Amino acid sequence: MKKNNISLLGLGMMVMSLTILSALIGCKFNLSDNKYLPRPDIRVLDNEIEIRGTYVNSNTEYINIYRQDVTESEKAEIERIAILFPAGFNKADQTYVYDDVNIFRNRKYRYYVRFVENDGSKNRTEWSEAKQNTSEGLPTTGSFAYTIPSGADYTYKKSDMKFELPDGKTFTAPNAIADFAKYKPALVFECGESVQAIELKGDPTDPDTLKNVNLKELIPQDFFYKDIKLVGIIGQKLVKGKITEDAEEESLQYITWTPLASIKLKNETGVEISTFKLEPEHGDAGYDYSIASDNEN
Repeated sequence: MKKNNISLLGLGMMVMSLTILSALIGCKFNLSDNKYLPRPDIRVLDNEIEIRGTYVNSNTEYINIYRQDVTESEKAEIERIAILFPAGFNKADQTYVYDDVNIFRNRKYRYYVRFVENDGSKNRTEWSEAKQNTSEGLPTTGSFAYTIPSGADYTYKKSDMKFELPDGKTFTAPNAIADFAKYKPALVFECGESVQAIELKGDPTDPDTLKNVNLKELIPQDFFYKDIKLVGIIGQKLVKGKITEDAEEESLQYITWTPLASIKLKNETGVEISTFKLEPEHGDAGYDYSIASDNEN
């Protein structure tokens, strides 16, 4: 009798285990839902795809928007396409809006958004659903990125702290953008955890703006004496606007970026290098001649 009791208990435990397992299998787990913010809303407009959503809080310093072409089964690289400054956005409903116009007809895109707070903390959303625009007004071929011809490699002139292109070489502006006049070339540099897009000085239509780049005047001083990587070149456009038609100031601002085009970097002997350093000599305007010491009694 005791043996039968044990068997019934074992059978009951087995049934309970199977019930719990069945319930678990029936549940839909999405761990990323607990990790990421809700995905942005995506709308197909006339000749663009609109990204719309709410930002985290009033401490948001800026918002990055990322895009991925998922038309093919193998997903393309993730692109950084814009940075939004929310100071001019609608504070009542805490919304942001960005129209992605640098897209091809019938290509399928998805997006996610990252929020950077004043204290440096970062939060990102889920990927949006993928959508495509079939408008006849969109291009089907061409490039939204700079074209880098063969041999158009920058040479790093260490003593002068400059980039130079070989004679007769330059970078070709994107041909899929009908009006590229408002874009300016910007080089992307990586130093440690910092990656910055820095607009080139000078007339963007002047070939010398791309051919001769004075890095000492361009790169921030906190990059000096460190390994710096040249990531590539993008077109950068600053857009300003008013929140409403009757607003007095153009407080709405954002940056649009074209896709990144990689550039090879060589030293003065023609050897390809992955990083470079800016090591300027100290100036001769004056030196510290003070007598006081921080640790004097």
